[in-house]
Amino acid sequence: MGLRNGSLVCDHCSSTVFEFESFQIAWAAKDSLDSNAGFSYTTQTWQEIDVGENKGCNWCDILWGEIPVWYQRHKKKDCPMPEETFKITVRFQKRNSEDHIVLRVIVEDDWPALIWQVASPWAFKLASDCLVQCTLRHHCPKARETSLPTRVVDCSNPERPKLVLTKGMRGFYAALSYVWGEPQPHSTCTTKLSTYLEAIDILLLPQTIKDAIVCTHNLNLRYLWTDSLCILQDSDEDKQREIPHMCDIYRDAYVTIIAASSQKVSEGFLRDRKRPVETPLPFWCPDGRLGTISVDEDESARPNKEPVNLRAWCFQERVLSPRTLVYASHTLQYQCQTAMSDIGDIWHYLPSTELGELRLPDMMISRTPCSTPSSDDVQVLLAAWEDVLRDYTQRAVSYPSDRLVAISGIAQLFQRWWGSSNRYIAGLWERNLSTDLLWYRHQPSQGRLVTGQYLAPSWSWAATIGRVVAGSDTKGTARNILWDVQLCEAISVSDNHPLGQVKGGKLIVRAIVKDVTWDPTEPELFEL
Repeated sequence: MGLRNGSLVCDHCSSTVFEFESFQIAWAAKDSLDSNAGFSYTTQTWQEIDVGENKGCNWCDILWGEIPVWYQRHKKKDCPMPEETFKITVRFQKRNSEDHIVLRVIVEDDWPALIWQVASPWAFKLASDCLVQCTLRHHCPKARETSLPTRVVDCSNPERPKLVLTKGMRGFYAALSYVWGEPQPHSTCTTKLSTYLEAIDILLLPQTIKDAIVCTHNLNLRYLWTDSLCILQDSDEDKQREIPHMCDIYRDAYVTIIAASSQKVSEGFLRDRKRPVETPLPFWCPDGRLGTISVDEDESARPNKEPVNLRAWCFQERVLSPRTLVYASHTLQYQCQTAMSDIGDIWHYLPSTELGELRLPDMMISRTPCSTPSSDDVQVLLAAWEDVLRDYTQRAVSYPSDRLVAISGIAQLFQRWWGSSNRYIAGLWERNLSTDLLWYRHQPSQGRLVTGQYLAPSWSWAATIGRVVAGSDTKGTARNILWDVQLCEAISVSDNHPLGQVKGGKLIVRAIVKDVTWDPTEPELFEL
């Protein structure tokens, strides 16, 4: 059996799906709104597909893996008969952006499409250009010298780092976002502070902190901020003083280094990544030249699988950062408000709105919010807060009492945009209180109340653990609610951190009350 284009596909596949005209039909489907668009054809017999797969035809290999799954589901048999053929529909499709192209393979019209990520030299070129363009776009603020955090790690000599008390110094610094996952016995405490101001024994530090120091040095940055070294871990007073500055620490960082793939601090993140198992296929360029693309099954690179995207504290660290270097499981990525670039010759993966990819609205990147938000800004802020809660509340906290604390940096940024026109109360917004009180647990069986420990008032989502859905008022009924909020307040644990942990709260309303009957077997149904 003759093979063409560097032995990528067999003659039958070359003359059907990879024939120039049919391939162009499949490629044009990416710009079509018709869900049935694409190129459809009848395969060779199953026996011939099996032979083609054994002889190295990559397209036969894809079909050989997918058709039996369809067959088992629909025919209730393990394997097709040798003489059977199948209808296959092939289409390229855009996903989330103009540059993110996937290949969809559909068996017999009714089988969920097999989705493959597409990579090619031109995709890598787009990614490289993106990095340059990003710095020129006004949405991505140009880095500037800022006041340094209270303490930073001096990385000018990565073999002998030391802690620095900045005392009003200005400059550039990197911040680190990572999963602790285990105790750090050599973090900074009151008894070690004076020693660490002289030098920190690099051999005592966990691998992720070591890697961050090396990375900061190689980025030609002198200073690094990381919580384990820059906050006194045995001092509640110091934590209460430093944690309220999380918003500015990550907002002002030149870049945030995200150790996305590490489950615990001892693992580190500067290691070789395995290139995904790719399947090369012919690709007809628009100018008629025959090139090559590589495809990889869609499950290989999902942001929501990364350990860092399962932790609550890491959420605001990424969302607040204007620029990030993400050391993911499959690649190294540069991200900013308007772009994402893979660094180097690795698999091209573009971000989506999945868990771990949420970005705040463009207007919130500005450092000078308007004194009073416009009506359009109000709608943007309300929608953004719903997105924040959806992502944040499904993440884990080691200590339930951190439920409000770990999102306080984002709340602080929202409060700056609301100004005096709104007030943050234990996770809810006073201006939108009628709607915010309509929150509910996404899956009540999976969420839970915390007993024996006060987290927040019972009317706040922060009183529960698990994913919540923010109150929504798409029909506008909550705006016409007949009630008068006479008092709504939350009492902060610390005066230094009014948007953080609370120790009490009260909500008093005056309203018309009706009797209802609640059916515990149908908790969402109420009978008047």
